[in-house]
Amino acid sequence: MSTDPFEGIRACVFDAYGTLFDVHSAVGRHADRLPDASAVSLLWRTKQLEYTWLRSLMGRYVDFWQIT
Repeated sequence: MSTDPFEGIRACVFDAYGTLFDVHSAVGRHADRLPDASAVSLLWRTKQLEYTWLRSLMGRYVDFWQIT
């Protein structure tokens, strides 16, 4: 019996987007250019997620970066 806890593992996947990364970080950087930068950022993120969910439900998956 092997003592290697990673034996047989071929890939690891991490879902960090929105958990480890601040998806609204650009707002602080560009807040002086938009009257309501926070609202724009929230709308952008909402649409990102809505479009990915809808495409998944329709069976029309594309890469997240293509949607964004």
